[in-house]
Amino acid sequence: MTGFILFGVILAVLLGTIIWAAIRSGEDTGASLGAAERRDAAIEALRDLELEYRTGKLQEEEYRATRARLERTALDARDAAARGPAEAPAPEPRELPASPRPCPECAASLTGDEAFCPACGIDLVPRA
Repeated sequence: MTGFILFGVILAVLLGTIIWAAIRSGEDTGASLGAAERRDAAIEALRDLELEYRTGKLQEEEYRATRARLERTALDARDAAARGPAEAPAPEPRELPASPRPCPECAASLTGDEAFCPACGIDLVPRA
C-alpha cells in the first residue's frame, strides 16, 4: 500500500515539473504541431463536427461553415506534409467533386462536397 502512495507522489511531482517547465518556457504546445499532426487533428475535428451535427447540436449553416474551414485546414496540412520541411509555395485550390456518391472505403452516404469521409476519414479529393 505504501508503495502505491509513494509511486503516486513521485508521478505527481514528475508531471508537475513537466507542466511547470512548459509554462515557464512559454511554449504553446499546439502551435508546434507538424503538418501530419495538424492534418490528423483536423480530420478528428471533422468527425466530431459530423457527430455534433447529426445529433442536432449544430445548425446547418454553422455546420457547413465549420466543415469547410476544417476541410481546408486538413488539405493544407496534407499538402504541407507532402512538400516536406522545405517551404514551397502553397498549391492552388482544388475543386471538390459535386455529385453525391458513396464513400469508396466504407460506403457511407456522402453529400458530394466533402473532402474527407465523415465516417472513416479517407481523403476524397484526388491528388494532382
